[in-house]
Amino acid sequence: MTLKYPKLTFFLLNLLIALLLLTGIGYFVLHYLDNYTRHGYSISVPSFRDLTPKQAEELAAHHKLQVIVIDSIYDENALPGTIQEQYPLEGSKVKNNRTIQLIMNARDPEQIALPSLANIPYRQTLKTLKLKGFEIGHIVYTPSEFKNLVLQLKHQGEVVEPGTLLMKGDTIDIVLGEGNDGNNKVLIPRLYKLKIEEASRLLKENYLNLGEIVKDSLMEADKDIKEAMIYLQDPPYIKNFRITAGTPVNIHVTFDTLKFQALDSLQMME
Repeated sequence: MTLKYPKLTFFLLNLLIALLLLTGIGYFVLHYLDNYTRHGYSISVPSFRDLTPKQAEELAAHHKLQVIVIDSIYDENALPGTIQEQYPLEGSKVKNNRTIQLIMNARDPEQIALPSLANIPYRQTLKTLKLKGFEIGHIVYTPSEFKNLVLQLKHQGEVVEPGTLLMKGDTIDIVLGEGNDGNNKVLIPRLYKLKIEEASRLLKENYLNLGEIVKDSLMEADKDIKEAMIYLQDPPYIKNFRITAGTPVNIHVTFDTLKFQALDSLQMME
């Protein structure tokens, strides 16, 4: 039998073959990608905290993951040379062979070169030292015609020169000039209901020192004193009252909210 439309038949046959080939190729590609990416399959990231890098590698291999240490910090309360942070976090769902980024606790504190801050304004010195990772100790005044100008920096009672390598977190005392006018007085800030760290920062910004910290007699020994709030200060806060720069201000702290309610009531009655 002779086909009436041979060209049309040839075209349709080739089109059918092409469609079959595309369908087959598409199925193969999708099936291959699904197996390659393991679509729908994920691994729960384990905790690497407190492990050594070698232990972290062994644990990662067991879970078909990889690890890389990308940075280090120093925490004196953590075991040196162990993992302290990770990304993705524990419990996150990831594909196999994913690289987990780890941050390790250094064996020794980071060393930082002390910047040159002599003859620099005091507030700028505070900011620079904090940004470098140092803690601010006491403000010490010494005779000088340059009032409140930074003259020296001290660490553990010794003058330290610019460029000296110190441990990150070391405490630096600041030596300021007291001026020749004999009137180096500053306003005392109100510390009521502040936490210790915030009060210390505020005092230093106002050329004063944090003195004795007195705990409420009812405070439990295991509570973190850093979270307590100030309910009394000595010298007391009085509006426009000035004291000598460098004076230590003693604070009384508590967790007792009833104590604050009583003090607030007294202030409202005054």
